[in-house]
Amino acid sequence: MELDKYLTEKGSKRTIKSAKSGFVTSYSSPKSGKALLNYVFRRNGVKIRVYDGNVGEYAEILSDFPDNMKKDIVKAGDCKKLNGLNCSPTCTGGYSFPMDGVVYKKCKNMAFFHSLEERNFAAVRKLVESEIDYADRG
Repeated sequence: MELDKYLTEKGSKRTIKSAKSGFVTSYSSPKSGKALLNYVFRRNGVKIRVYDGNVGEYAEILSDFPDNMKKDIVKAGDCKKLNGLNCSPTCTGGYSFPMDGVVYKKCKNMAFFHSLEERNFAAVRKLVESEIDYADRG
């Protein structure tokens, strides 16, 4: 609820839609109107997908992430486009960023896709705030 309040106060638009695996709640970036994050409701719990297109500019925040979130990032699929392979023609490409001394090139749909758990709340909030702050500066 705190993240919802923060995002709506910043001007993000919230939409709720039905998807084949359940409901999806999306928030758009206040500056660009592009998707900023989705809550994905699954049988085994709620997941959050954060679209952090500028994460390479503030990647130092990743060093403070809980180990479970770092493991999710490491095991997320690599971006085909950033690795010179073919992907969907509509894909805009993923994210390149350093974390713990390693540069990752991850798919934007899986790089920051985490279970919504209390231990992840602060890191998710920091990720979202950093993306909005970066967009506000630009």
